[in-house]
Amino acid sequence: MTGRLKNVLLVGLVVVMVNLPFVHSTWQQHRLDRDGTDVAATLTSHEQRGERNVVGFEVRDADRPDGVGGFEGSADVDRATYDDAVATGTVRVRVLDGSVAVWRVEGQESSRLGLVITVLADLFLLVMVLLLVRFGSRLRQEMVLVATQDLERCPPGSVLDQVDGLRFVVCGEVEAIGDDEVVLDLGDRRVRVLLDGHHNPAGHQQPVRATGTMHG
Repeated sequence: MTGRLKNVLLVGLVVVMVNLPFVHSTWQQHRLDRDGTDVAATLTSHEQRGERNVVGFEVRDADRPDGVGGFEGSADVDRATYDDAVATGTVRVRVLDGSVAVWRVEGQESSRLGLVITVLADLFLLVMVLLLVRFGSRLRQEMVLVATQDLERCPPGSVLDQVDGLRFVVCGEVEAIGDDEVVLDLGDRRVRVLLDGHHNPAGHQQPVRATGTMHG
């Protein structure tokens, strides 16, 4: 696996980890709208905290037509829902059939904090990717190898083996081809191979093996 592919997979994994909670929550809310059941939950507590109207409730086994166990919860609701709950002693809760963890109180005021954090994280990742694309090659360590024989095609993969003294065998993907030199991508570093009149059989993004003397 080339260093470039590893970096792409790593970025993809981070993107999935950042967005998974929001995507999962959105999917659960969709299922709740589609398959949920409205039940009348018993009001167990109520409190006004500044502009927040908080209600606590209990859904009993007998309240649920699907026969799944009861549960307790609390939520911020709008003022009309709060006043109605205090007056009637009940609050309507939509529950996902077969679940005690996915529910939503009627009139619930949801926070957009999760969405804001996800968007900011995605923007941060985008900026980092753009910076790596633009300047990544300059940030990686670069070594210089003077070839002592013709380069050879090889299987994909990064290799940096010391044979003896300053003599090395290097395998990597061709990142750039210049006049009498090629640049190999080894993932965490680059190796500039000075051909010194030797032949390079590989083209751009093809793996190749170089043997020679390391000069930096």
